[in-house]
Amino acid sequence: MRGERKMRRLAGMVAICVALGAVPALAEPQRVAEHDTLNALLWMQSSAEYQAAALSAYAMARAALDRALADPAWTAALEQDGGAAGKPPAVILDLDETVFDNTPYYAWLIASGAPASAQTFSDFIEEKVSPPVPGAVDYMKYAASRGVALFFVSNRNAALKATSLEALAALGVKVGEENILLKRERRDWAVQKGSRRAVVAERYRIVQIVGDALGDFVDDYGVTIRRRGQEVRSHADRWGSKWIMLPNPVYGNWENAAYEYNVKLDEQGRRAEKLRALVPWK
Repeated sequence: MRGERKMRRLAGMVAICVALGAVPALAEPQRVAEHDTLNALLWMQSSAEYQAAALSAYAMARAALDRALADPAWTAALEQDGGAAGKPPAVILDLDETVFDNTPYYAWLIASGAPASAQTFSDFIEEKVSPPVPGAVDYMKYAASRGVALFFVSNRNAALKATSLEALAALGVKVGEENILLKRERRDWAVQKGSRRAVVAERYRIVQIVGDALGDFVDDYGVTIRRRGQEVRSHADRWGSKWIMLPNPVYGNWENAAYEYNVKLDEQGRRAEKLRALVPWK
């Protein structure tokens, strides 16, 4: 009985504090909890498992790079079938969520309630506050020490080239403008990256590709969930050696494929399609 009275008094005190503004109402946490990327961002920003996964991927990349350099016939790019022997070696990396960790931007979207936009993302990149993905700097420096050229094929806006060069230099990675190939710098450089990989392949033997999305390795925009899985399995011998995948559960064509790339859907419509794409136990 005494315990019940104590609980009633405590509940009354909390109610008064909320009314006076001394304790925040629960509306904001409830709103944030509904955001689809909350758990994914929390995992990437705070979990030991994400750090271990990234470090593991780059450790595999370094070990495979040694094998690649010892084999003059080794090539990683589908755009380079044959004819690569004798060319100097190069690796291709994506930038976002492969070299740079941009989760602070996506966390800001949740905290502020602001919608994602190309402009605010560009504003964030211009700040040059993204930390490196675990293992990325050591890998790039190791590749450079072995005489391997570094190329970066990214779907960042072309206007961000100078900023990208400066951010890489701050990590101790100094490359020229020609080593960064951004979306729509040329007429045929669209979202798909194959045409840019082909440009690198003209002069270099591409020994490794590192990215966080299937599109970093094959052109997959507009491809169904089933077809994306088939692409992965059909190149099973490349993963972990020629192709190195970093985890990114926050965004990508894996999500777009779930709602069949229908950009006209609102958030509720996209969520409904993603739920339909799940395969439940029963």
